[in-house]
Amino acid sequence: MLKFIHCCENDLPEKYRRNDSLLKEYAQSEEVFYAIPSFYDLQVNGFNGITLDGASGVTVEKLSCIASSLRKYGCMKFVPTLITSPYDVLRSSLAATADFMKMHPDVIPGLHIEGPFISMAKKGIHSEEYIRNLEGRDLELILEYADAVSYITLDPQRITPLNMQKLISRGIRISLGHTDAGYNEAEAFIKNGATLGTHLFNAMTLAKNGRTPMTAEAIMTSDNVYCGVIADGVHVNYGMLKLAHLTLGKRFVMVTDCLSAAGTDPHIYREFVFAGKTIYNTPDKGCIDAGGTLGGSRLTMPEGLANLVNHAGFTLPDAVYAACIAPAEALGERNTVPSVILGSDYSVRMVM
Repeated sequence: MLKFIHCCENDLPEKYRRNDSLLKEYAQSEEVFYAIPSFYDLQVNGFNGITLDGASGVTVEKLSCIASSLRKYGCMKFVPTLITSPYDVLRSSLAATADFMKMHPDVIPGLHIEGPFISMAKKGIHSEEYIRNLEGRDLELILEYADAVSYITLDPQRITPLNMQKLISRGIRISLGHTDAGYNEAEAFIKNGATLGTHLFNAMTLAKNGRTPMTAEAIMTSDNVYCGVIADGVHVNYGMLKLAHLTLGKRFVMVTDCLSAAGTDPHIYREFVFAGKTIYNTPDKGCIDAGGTLGGSRLTMPEGLANLVNHAGFTLPDAVYAACIAPAEALGERNTVPSVILGSDYSVRMVM
């Protein structure tokens, strides 16, 4: 039986029944299959052995390889992410992103610049030598390539309200993340135009008790902020995923924050270099450096969806919304046409 999630309640629309014999087989099978919109990952640092980082940057060839690999996992659109990097790497990465977008429309909405405009205290795996304020030539560069920028992760202390408005006026979305801001500062940043949050609970300040709300709580209590949450069970406890969904609702965006380890055999791809550090692909602690700092994940979108359903108390429609529809809505897009068939175990069986 083929069930449509967020499209048709149960049956297969006539146009598919009429035009595709393979889909007829799914519809007539005794096993349950699900037709969903394609996955949309808003935070991709690499995939299947390909790395996007502050040292080597983004290239057209890398984006092409990642896009091809992600399609096999039902992820038809993604946001390539560049972490903290020197100016020259940022420039070359923006130029490559712009070139790729011209050659391949509707695959990526632009680059996610995750650093270097972040808090030193919440830098995580990022290289501190390149962390800086968003001003001067960096601002000029980003405005020059505004059409190739999807969103920027910022610490409120790294940018002035005036420069923030310059970015927003050019269609660049602002994400609150990698910050040690308190509740009031984060709330003001949101009021000034931030509409996204970067990997909730990770690399941001949290409340120590019921009297000290901080950045994470400002995001969860906002009215308009969509926030990415890494659903690998390593970055965020599944109970906290459930709490985030209760507060964010349809603004809960499942992301992978995946590295080059995603889509590989973990028994073979045991270590790699990211952010200038050796990252170990460990079975229980995820992708960590020698000091135990997380550097991203090896999660795929189908695995994340399964985790939400199997471990975080999501219904399947809610999980599909978080992985397919909310990411598009967070960027002002729509993604509701069914184009991926999942098996009863939520693995991808067919990409249309």
